Amino acid sequence: MSSLTVVRPMGNLERYSMSRSNVDFHYNVVVGIRLQQQPQGSGPQTTPQDVKWFELLAGPLAWLVQKHPSLSVVVDDHLSPHPAFLRMPSVNMSKVIRVTTIQHSNDVTKVLEKEHAKPFEFTDHSIPLWRVVVAHVTEDDSFFILFVFCHNIADGRSGVAFTEQLVERLNFEATRASSIIAHPMVVTSPTDPMPEPLEQRVNCFPSIATLVKEAISALLLPALIKKALEKAYWAGEFDVTLEAPHETQVGKHSTTVHAILFSASVFATKAVFLSKKNNNDNNDDDDQQSSFSTSDDALVFTSPVSIRDLTHPHIARHDLGCYSSEMTTRDIRIALDTCFWDLAKTLRDQTVQSTKTTSGVRRLLEHVGLLQFLPNHRGALEEFLRGRVNKEQHGRQGTLELSNVGRAWEQAKEDEEKEKRVVFKVVEGVFSQSAMITGPALILNAATANEVLTVVGTWQRATFSGREKGEAMMKAFKRILIEATSTWRIIVVHVKQDDTYYLLYNFQHSISDGRSGMMFSELLVERLNHEINNPTAAASNPAIIPTSNEPLPPSIEQRTDCRPSIKTLLKEATMILFLPGPLKRMLEKK
Repeated sequence: MSSLTVVRPMGNLERYSMSRSNVDFHYNVVVGIRLQQQPQGSGPQTTPQDVKWFELLAGPLAWLVQKHPSLSVVVDDHLSPHPAFLRMPSVNMSKVIRVTTIQHSNDVTKVLEKEHAKPFEFTDHSIPLWRVVVAHVTEDDSFFILFVFCHNIADGRSGVAFTEQLVERLNFEATRASSIIAHPMVVTSPTDPMPEPLEQRVNCFPSIATLVKEAISALLLPALIKKALEKAYWAGEFDVTLEAPHETQVGKHSTTVHAILFSASVFATKAVFLSKKNNNDNNDDDDQQSSFSTSDDALVFTSPVSIRDLTHPHIARHDLGCYSSEMTTRDIRIALDTCFWDLAKTLRDQTVQSTKTTSGVRRLLEHVGLLQFLPNHRGALEEFLRGRVNKEQHGRQGTLELSNVGRAWEQAKEDEEKEKRVVFKVVEGVFSQSAMITGPALILNAATANEVLTVVGTWQRATFSGREKGEAMMKAFKRILIEATSTWRIIVVHVKQDDTYYLLYNFQHSISDGRSGMMFSELLVERLNHEINNPTAAASNPAIIPTSNEPLPPSIEQRTDCRPSIKTLLKEATMILFLPGPLKRMLEKK
């Protein structure tokens, strides 16, 4: 029996999140940012060394611990059917900060994999249910600050709030000489109460119809019958087994909205796992024609949904807690001729139906409310979770999950008053979570900061035949997303026969016309020849180019008077708007 003070009992959603860790299915969530120190003054600039980060973070983290009681709690008996949060007397910062070094920014995936493999030790009451990892990127002297936490004290939006306040406080102390003092590494825990669990903030109790339906499906129906009644779906190359170790693998790409991301992930899944290229060889070895075929496998999507704005009053933006539900989209099928934007619109309509309508919101709340009816004796919830390996098709709940924390980490402009000057600028945001053994085969975690969308993919190592399959999926996702949303691109085609090249400028008609395309191509070739003849100029070109602040050219309507005459207006309005189709075609010459 612990001597620590009980803060409050754990809510059903919080207990469920902890139980996933008890059975080694899901360990933690990570939300972070990459920071770049900005030049200050004209003197020599110094970048914080690894050991310096303990001093820099001690003050901001102490402020956050005092502000958020959830950061100084532990769990009494993690296997109890009625666990509770206990208050630590103090938090030792040296035990929650880890500093490491990586060479390139994309190497943060290795750090994420290492963190996702480390569960929180619930029996150790000297360490809270969170930690901070600082990863120094030697390539450009930037730093990742990663907030790693157990899902029972926070969700993705909470992680965003934590890191926003951390960076804000870090800049606050860096711009005030009076604040640069030696902060204690041991911080006394606050005595304020923890935020209430979700179930006490909003009515989540399910209807009788929902309760009966889910009880039959989840608890009473034998696994074989349940799977036979459901529509089959694809969920990875290999089925789940409890013998496989919990190993989350991570892929990261920096690439603008929920339905578009969903649509891109569907097409990428089909391209990498469910389609194949068929080569039809003719007599001429150099003349090969390729065709593609794809399977008819259905896909199932899930997406966490924040409940913060669905409660009355709303849950505050900076409130740390677990306030999320989940929506599911089933039986998604993609053919070779499926239109990207048609699918995106369908998924958007389903998302609106699930999150904006009365019935959709009710289902989200009931999804949480059903947790109170799960087995409730010691170890029973953990046994229920293990049983899902046999209950779900392939042992997994679906194909893909898209979790998007949205746009965040906005910072003040450098030309504002001195006290708001940014010393540590947010370069990009990072959101990642441990892949759950019985969860979807692949999880895409999206975050947007500084106009950069970063998507981190996580999957269990045992899901695919090799790591390269997961990475191929992430590359295909990025390619499809860019192709679908870009207004222009350059395609290079190499002609082997005579070793020549086509440079094709592919653009949307909304930004250019044919003459503009010719001008672009002429300038491109002219500049290409210039840089070939001047290698030093080409060597200094960056891979990422800042966008121009210059205004777009005026539209044609702004350049000249295009208003039609009354005669033209009446004639065209009659033909296009008022004349019935059969009569219009009869009056026209064939």
